[in-house]
Amino acid sequence: MSEPALVASCHCGRARITLPRRPDQVTQCNCSLCTKTGFLGVYFPSEELHIEGEFDSYVRSDSNPAYIAQQRCRHCGILTHWVPLADPPHERMGVNARLLEPELLESVTVVEIDGRSWPA
Repeated sequence: MSEPALVASCHCGRARITLPRRPDQVTQCNCSLCTKTGFLGVYFPSEELHIEGEFDSYVRSDSNPAYIAQQRCRHCGILTHWVPLADPPHERMGVNARLLEPELLESVTVVEIDGRSWPA
């Protein structure tokens, strides 16, 4: 029997991302963007995600070259996910795990990465 899909939603509920299953791990990055926004990453191929809502996009000006666009709910401003700047389909997209109910991630492994050390 397969696990039910999980729905992640922003603060106002207008942005919703359906994940195909519970993630195996959550990535906590210490780069300035992830630290300041509180982004915790879970990753899935684009074909496995269903994304609904209206979004504003932000591309880091310090990334050379830029390769992802951060997406946030146009209504409440919560960072929801990131999308590669390349044409879809995408092998990997990042979804903010903070959009899920905390109890869904209680036993999920947290992997810490040192994004502050990556070159800009």
